[in-house]
Amino acid sequence: MFVTLGRWCARRPKRVAAAWLLLLVSLAAAVGVLGSATTESVSIPGSDSQAAQDAARVFADSASGRQPLVLHTPADGVPLTSARARDAVQEAARALAGRDHVVAVTTPYEPAGAAALAPDGHTAYLSVELDVAGRDITADIAHDLVDAAEPAAAAGIEVTPGGNLAAAADKKSTRRSEIIGLVAAFAVLYLGFRKPIAAAVPLAVAVVGVGISLAVIGLTGHLMDMPSAGATIAAMIGLGVGIDYSLFCLTRFRELLATGKGIEDAAALTTGASGKAVAFAGAAVIAALASLALGGLPLLRALALAPGIAVLVAMAATLTLLPALLSLLGRRLAPAPVAGDALVARDTPTAPHAADLPEAPTVPDTPTVPDTPTAPHAADLPEAPRLPARGWARVARHVADRPWRYLLAGLAFFVLPALAAAQLSFGQLDGGDKSPGTAGRTAYDRLEAAFGPGVNGPLQVTDRLPKPASGPTDPAVTAVGEALKDTSGVAAVGPAQLSRDGRTVRWQVTPTTAPGDPDTAGLVHRLRDSTLPPVTRNTGREAHVGGVPATQLDLNDRLAQRLPAVIGLVLAIAALLLLLAFRSPLVAAKAAVLNLLSVAAAYGVLTALFQWGWGAAPLDLPGPVPVPGYVPLLMFAVLFGLSMDYEVFLLSAVREAWLATGDNHGSVIAGLGRTGRIITSAALIMVCVFLAYLLWDDPVVKMFGVGLATAVALDATVVRGLLVPTTMVLLGKANWWMPRWLDRLLPQMHIEGGDETPVPEPVRNA
Repeated sequence: MFVTLGRWCARRPKRVAAAWLLLLVSLAAAVGVLGSATTESVSIPGSDSQAAQDAARVFADSASGRQPLVLHTPADGVPLTSARARDAVQEAARALAGRDHVVAVTTPYEPAGAAALAPDGHTAYLSVELDVAGRDITADIAHDLVDAAEPAAAAGIEVTPGGNLAAAADKKSTRRSEIIGLVAAFAVLYLGFRKPIAAAVPLAVAVVGVGISLAVIGLTGHLMDMPSAGATIAAMIGLGVGIDYSLFCLTRFRELLATGKGIEDAAALTTGASGKAVAFAGAAVIAALASLALGGLPLLRALALAPGIAVLVAMAATLTLLPALLSLLGRRLAPAPVAGDALVARDTPTAPHAADLPEAPTVPDTPTVPDTPTAPHAADLPEAPRLPARGWARVARHVADRPWRYLLAGLAFFVLPALAAAQLSFGQLDGGDKSPGTAGRTAYDRLEAAFGPGVNGPLQVTDRLPKPASGPTDPAVTAVGEALKDTSGVAAVGPAQLSRDGRTVRWQVTPTTAPGDPDTAGLVHRLRDSTLPPVTRNTGREAHVGGVPATQLDLNDRLAQRLPAVIGLVLAIAALLLLLAFRSPLVAAKAAVLNLLSVAAAYGVLTALFQWGWGAAPLDLPGPVPVPGYVPLLMFAVLFGLSMDYEVFLLSAVREAWLATGDNHGSVIAGLGRTGRIITSAALIMVCVFLAYLLWDDPVVKMFGVGLATAVALDATVVRGLLVPTTMVLLGKANWWMPRWLDRLLPQMHIEGGDETPVPEPVRNA
C-alpha cells in the first residue's frame, strides 16, 4: 500500500504539490474570513468552581467580565483624588464609552466603583465592560482603549491595561521563534546533506504542514473551546516532527539513488520503507495524545487535539507531498560523489538493507529449549559484517563491547533529574509570573502594591436560593456575607449582587494572598468545607466557590486524580505498538521503561529551572514559577509519542540485521551504526525548534520548550546511544523471544521494508 501510494504521488508530482498548495491557500482564506477562534476559559465538569461559573451566568457581565485599566501617579505626583485628576479620569471614561466593543465604564468616583480607589490615592482602575471576551479581545482593542484614555495620560496619570487587555497588548508574534527554529534546522540539514536544495525540502514539507494545521486548529475553535496555548504547542511539535519525518525519508531516498535506483522507484520504495515507519511513529504520537481523553477535561482534550492535528498533517504531508517533491527534484537531491556527503553515509555501511540480504534459513521446529530466542541460530549463519568502524559505528562497537559499564553510566546520568522530578508539584500561575516590563506584570505589581496581593485573583462565591430574596439586606443574604468576612484569609468581601429574579446572589471575595499562593488554595478549601456548609446546610441553598484561583485548584486536583490512569494507558499503548512492530515482549517492555527515564529527566529539569527558580535569570523569569498540572501530563503523552520515532528507526535496523544474520551482538552494532547519525541529527533539529520558543514571554511555552528539548536530547543520545544497545547486548537472543501462542494471536506488521520486499520472518518457538 505504501509503495503504491509513493509511486502514485511520484508519477503525478505537480498535481499532488498543487493540491497541497490549494489546500493551504483555501484554509488560510477561510481563517481570514471566519477568524481563528481560541479561548482562555477553563471548563471542569462536576467541579465546584464550574458550578459557581454556571450559576453566575444569570448576571449581565458574566459573559465577558470587566477588564481593568490601571491608573497610577507617582507618590510625589498629583493624587487621583484631586479635582484635576478626577476631571481627567472622567473625561477618559466618556471617551472610552464611545469606543467599539465597550458596553459600560465604571470610574472609581462612582459608588459602584468606590472600591477601585486605593487608600493612598495614587492607584485606581477603571472597570471596562466589553462585548467580547477572552482571546476575542485583540491587541488592536487593547491599544484602542489605552489611546482613548489619553485625557488621563495628558494629566500625568499612567494608564496600563490589565486582565485580558494586558494579555492582548503583550501578545507577540510567534514568527521570531519559528524563524529561528527553521534557520537552525536548515543549518543542521545543510551540514548533513551539503546541498541547500536537499536541506530545504524537509523545511518546505514542515512549513506547509504547520500552516495547514494552524488553520484547521483555528477553525476548529469555532466548534469547540480551543486554548490559544494549543496552537502554540501544535506549531512547536508540528515543525519538529514534520522536519524529522521528512529527514528520515529523504535520507533513505538518497541512499536508494546512490545504489542506482531510478527516481520513481526510489520515491516509491522510500515511502514503502521509511514512510511506513513514519506512519507508525505518527500513529503512536496520536494514540498517546488520545489517551489524554481519560483526563475528563475539555481543556486537556483540546490541548491534546491541537498537536494531534499537527502530527496527523505532518504524517500525511510526508507520505504524499514529500514523494512528489522527491520526484520533481530527482537527482538534484542525490549525494555528491564525495565521501561522507550524505547525512548517514559515513555510518551506513554497517548494515545492509533487508531487501538486499539473503533470506534467513529455516530452523527446525524442535528447539532444544522451549520458549527461548526466536531467530535463526547464530552458529548456522554468517556474522554481521565487521566493516571499518566510523562515526556511530565505532561508538556502537565500543558500547556493545562494554555493556555493563555503559549501562550503569547511562542509568547514573538520570539519578539526579529523577530525584528532582520526585519534588515536582502542581501549582498555578498568576500575573506575578509574567516577564518584568510587560503590561500584565506592571498592572499586577501596581494593583498588588496598592490593594494587596489578593486583588489580582478574587474569588467568586455564588448562592442559589430556594426562593427569591427581598434584597441585599435579606437575612438569608447577609448571613452568608458575614460568614465570608469572618473567614481567616479574607481581606475584603464586596457587596452582595442579586440576579433579576432574586434567587442568585454573588459576592466577590478578595483573599489576603496572591492567586498562586498555596494559602489562597487553603482559603478556597476553608470556604467550601467550613464557612459555607453551616450557613447553607438543610436550607435548600446551593453555595459554590469559583474564580480563577478556585478553578486552577480544581483543575490541578482533577489532573492529579487522573494522572496514574493516563500514564498507565500511555505505557500500555506504547508497549502494545512496539510488540506489534517487533514481536518481542521484552523489547516492548524495555522500551516503555527506558522511555520513562527521559520523561523523568524532563520533569526534573522543570522542577529545578521553574519550580525552584534555578533558571530564572537565563529564562527571563521573575523567580520561582509554579508548574501547572496540565503541563507535565501533556508533556508525558507527547514525549512518549516522540520517543517512539527513534525507537522504531533504531530497532528496525537492529531487527533487519538480526533477521539476516542471527548475530545479536553484531546486529546491535549494525543497527546503531546505521541509524545513530540520523537519529542524533533529527533530535538536534527538534531541540533547536523547541529551544527557539524560549523567546516567548509565556512561562508555559518556556516550560514546554525546555522540557521537550531536554527529553528529546537525552532520549536520542543517552537512551538510544547507551541504554538501548547495552540492554539488548546483555539480553542476547532473549530480545527476540516470542511465545508461539502470542505470535499466532498478533497480526503481522512489518515497519521497515517496502510492500514489494518482504522481510524474512524468524521461526518461532513453542
